[in-house]
Amino acid sequence: MNLKNKVITALTGVIFLASVPISGIIESMESCAAGFVPKDAVASVTVNNETSYYYNTTSSGGAEAMWNTAMSGSSAMITLYQDWESSYGTRFGTGTGFAFDGVLCVPSGHEITIDLNGCNINRKLEFAIENGEVIHIENGGILNLTDTNTELGNSGKITGGNSLNGAGGIYVEEGGTVNMWGGNITGNQTESSGGGVLLIGEGSSFSMSGGTISGNTASQCGGGVALSGGNFKFTNGTISENRSQSGGGVYAQDGVVELSGGNLTQNVAVHGGGILINNNAELVLRSKASVQGNMASGENRIGGGILAMGTKPIRVSGEITVLDNSADGVQSNLVFWQDPDTDTGILCYIQNAGLNETAKIGVGLSGKQKKAVFAPAWTGPACFICDAIDYKIENKENNMELHRVTSYATLVGDKKMRSIIIVGVLVALAFIAVLILAFKRGNKTKKSSKTSKKKVKISKRPAPKSAPEPDTSETPETELPVNYDEIE
Repeated sequence: MNLKNKVITALTGVIFLASVPISGIIESMESCAAGFVPKDAVASVTVNNETSYYYNTTSSGGAEAMWNTAMSGSSAMITLYQDWESSYGTRFGTGTGFAFDGVLCVPSGHEITIDLNGCNINRKLEFAIENGEVIHIENGGILNLTDTNTELGNSGKITGGNSLNGAGGIYVEEGGTVNMWGGNITGNQTESSGGGVLLIGEGSSFSMSGGTISGNTASQCGGGVALSGGNFKFTNGTISENRSQSGGGVYAQDGVVELSGGNLTQNVAVHGGGILINNNAELVLRSKASVQGNMASGENRIGGGILAMGTKPIRVSGEITVLDNSADGVQSNLVFWQDPDTDTGILCYIQNAGLNETAKIGVGLSGKQKKAVFAPAWTGPACFICDAIDYKIENKENNMELHRVTSYATLVGDKKMRSIIIVGVLVALAFIAVLILAFKRGNKTKKSSKTSKKKVKISKRPAPKSAPEPDTSETPETELPVNYDEIE
């Protein structure tokens, strides 16, 4: 290229740049910095290695069209750039990707990965309705949930669900799967079970290795997670501040609950503040699983940390911690319970699968449960701490056993009963003090009465000139009974 052509090319470039507004250049730079995300895009979807962006315009269709596009392939990757809130009243949209009049659905044979990217999927239900969950996973469907936006604190949420008959947040049918790596399932509620997540059936599965499930509510069971069959694995993340009648954090009436890490804390329920294991459900605690700071609260409260009502052995291994849980202020950690009206004679077992000496587990009994067996035998009970003084751990027949040894200590250990006892003792002491004071006043009055009588009845007569000296001894008197009712 000769000098003339170079000058022309340079001038052409200058003229082009001058014709482009500065704001356009800045916007272009911002798009590059954000990973080439077009301005005003609400979401993108990648299907068969092709990425499409969607906008809130009639021609584009917004997030609703994006979700339906995701169903065009067997797998899809979705990234949000703005909050997605329900429209049409309570619905997210219509089409192949929606069920139950507007619920986001992952159909059978589809695997959908959602990167919340710091944004929310919000159903915005202010009252409970049928199928009020945010996302529904059908048999054979797979949902992968994450949030990669560290600049916004990985704050994306699945929220706003409010259901009459199922999960508040995510409903997983038999054969459905959820893998949670990040994000937050929070602010959902249900009149049934599974405020955050509900698993139904043996083939359902939920694995949580990051993110949080918090601030969800269930009127019945499982404020955070509820299982009726299936498998829940919790390896990392946080389950906290969820509430329900039974199983504030996690409830299982069948299936397997496996905790190997993460924090399960500050959940509240009447029965099983942290976890409730019922019927034939199985509980596995291993590695560095932690159940701390949960609470059973309300009338007939039982099991602040874990309430075990099933018959399958609880398997423990690693450096697990089940401590500092309470039932209205009284230590209540891993509690074995048996229905007082049903004496099955079945023992509760804790199976040692390699428990580390640094593990700490508080244990107790409730209802008709008189004994729990730790098998095979430990070398000592150092890992286990009795929740109350009426429990005793001892070696017996090559196993360690937890026994209830007295009954009075239960009353003393109960917060309400302890308050009643303290008040009773104070009232008794006050009554005794009143009696002592009354007795002292009575004695003082009696002595004063005697002195007065002596002064009145003692008399001295003038002696005649020739008479002998008078007898100055006291005149005999008759004491009157003292009426204490009239003495003030």
